[in-house]
Amino acid sequence: MSKKIMLIFALAFTFIFGSIASGFSPTAIADETKLPQKTISVSSEGTVKVKPDMVYINVGVQTENKSSKVAQQENTTKMNKVMQVLKENKIADLDIKTSQYTIYPIETYSEKDKVSVVTGYRVMNTLEITIRDISKVGAFIDAVTANEANTVSNIRFTVADPDKYYLQALQNATVKAKAKADTLAKQFEIKIGLPSQINETSGGSNPPILYSAMDSVKSEASKTNISSGELEIKASVGLVYTY
Repeated sequence: MSKKIMLIFALAFTFIFGSIASGFSPTAIADETKLPQKTISVSSEGTVKVKPDMVYINVGVQTENKSSKVAQQENTTKMNKVMQVLKENKIADLDIKTSQYTIYPIETYSEKDKVSVVTGYRVMNTLEITIRDISKVGAFIDAVTANEANTVSNIRFTVADPDKYYLQALQNATVKAKAKADTLAKQFEIKIGLPSQINETSGGSNPPILYSAMDSVKSEASKTNISSGELEIKASVGLVYTY
């Protein structure tokens, strides 16, 4: 064997041995030169419209007097009448919650003395009531305002089982997102299978609440009409397909 051939074998042996020792492999080269995966990303929103079946409403009593003690006593007497109406309307104890109780001074500015002077006290006692039959909301307002309640506010319509409708909206969003992906894949003659990523982007399952507010209501009419309208419960989803 000539020295030239022996030299070639020696160099080849050195290259192979050195490559193995340093962890070199053809796969490593392939990984380094591998192109990034191509993806199709889509997102969609699903909506479910539903009639509310439950109402939150704030009912309160506001009293004023020069004496803080008298203002509290008057407030308690009037609120007891309101509580009696709640019992008569079969509102459960679990559906009655105190949301506010405040006592604060009423100040009047004296031009003569250039100072504010306390001329009395105002007591606010507010209950958050849950009504589970929305057809009775108007009659309920009439009943409490006829029996010493002088503030009605923050009427909020909702549903007792929001997750049920949210899942429906999420399903609608997923179907729409998949349809988008299928359309894009067909347009560009791409074959796609199951998504590699599924992202719920809604950020929660609580449905939006329709708000209607009435402050310092005193009903003089025989009937109060309240319209509940519809709630829109929305969900969003994002899908990523790799091809």
